[in-house]
Amino acid sequence: MIEELAPAWGGLLLFPEQRFYGQSLPFGNTSFSGAEHLTYLTTSQVVEDYVELLAHLKATMPGAANCPVVAFGGSYGGTLAALLRASHPAAITGALAASSELGYYDLAGWAAHGVTEFAFEDVVTEDYRSAVPGCLDAIQAATMLIEAAERSKVAEVFQVCEDKALGPRNSDLFIYALERLPQQDYPYAVGALPARPVTAACNLLMEPQRWGDPGALLKAAAAVASMAFGLSGSACIPYQGPGGPGNTPGDGSGPGAWGWQSCTETLHSFSARVLRNYTFDFKASASECSALYGISLAPPDTGLLARRYGGFALADGSAGVSRLIWSHGTLDPWHGWFRQMAQPSAQSDVHHFLMEGSAHHLDLRTPNPDDPPDVTAARRRMKEIIHGWFQEASII
Repeated sequence: MIEELAPAWGGLLLFPEQRFYGQSLPFGNTSFSGAEHLTYLTTSQVVEDYVELLAHLKATMPGAANCPVVAFGGSYGGTLAALLRASHPAAITGALAASSELGYYDLAGWAAHGVTEFAFEDVVTEDYRSAVPGCLDAIQAATMLIEAAERSKVAEVFQVCEDKALGPRNSDLFIYALERLPQQDYPYAVGALPARPVTAACNLLMEPQRWGDPGALLKAAAAVASMAFGLSGSACIPYQGPGGPGNTPGDGSGPGAWGWQSCTETLHSFSARVLRNYTFDFKASASECSALYGISLAPPDTGLLARRYGGFALADGSAGVSRLIWSHGTLDPWHGWFRQMAQPSAQSDVHHFLMEGSAHHLDLRTPNPDDPPDVTAARRRMKEIIHGWFQEASII
């Protein structure tokens, strides 16, 4: 959008900061002090903020009153873009939802779409399995080694800032790092992450495992963890909070803005069976949430968003909401719910893109020569679709 679409169309780009994030704290330093404030942090209220902002700008900016608006978003932002279009079709012309997790909230539709509690981890393990032959064996060897080692030794080699950063089990931090990397498996370096970090992690682990060097394998596992957190040198790995290592794959309950949202409406019901043995426990998660915020919270309503706005029906076009683009990458664990989605009818004006070799909302990033062909082709087609929406709005 920044370097391609907005300049091409003379568009105004808005990046509204979500309430309770960054500097947008409605109650200042006391915004997170209790449920009496946090009750104002819900997806529906965030969507309403965007509607009010657009109405204000169209009313106060010269020449803006009749301008079309397209919402773009990646991950939860992609979900927000789709929900904004679904709930306020008069406010925006269309939406691009990249790497949205919406289908994971529609548990009632999982079975019909081939989704299980292991969908997230299934993508993660397939990424490592296909990246380098034998990588999963090296991961399992490293995990067993870490579990067998003295905890103090693991803490020293992994350079954690404090013991609890490892998680309840010795290997939790290592597995947590492995679960993080696939969604960041971009074809070029991003910050401290190398290009294709999943392949880089496999290569780090396989060399010492091949030569049967346990000391080197332990250090390699620690290097993978540091890489996943973008650390280098002597920087220690900080404690990730109760929703971190050992908790639900992807993310779980925790403190802060996203932790509150997980504890109320965006908790993911994921389990694991390959990289680790973990069974999602709804009651335990609900109890943890109540303990985190010091009050008795209602259990997380994991189906709220799908009931209120639409889940699979919104994505396949059967909900009747038009001008929606859904994009996912095959390397991204958040696409697990999207793999068996039926193609929308041509009349629905709902469009699907499943991009081979693409990680988390890579299509929203600046074009790069190393982008997979599917991503380049998808961007080109998306531009045509969105331009068509503008033409239909009689603006361009």
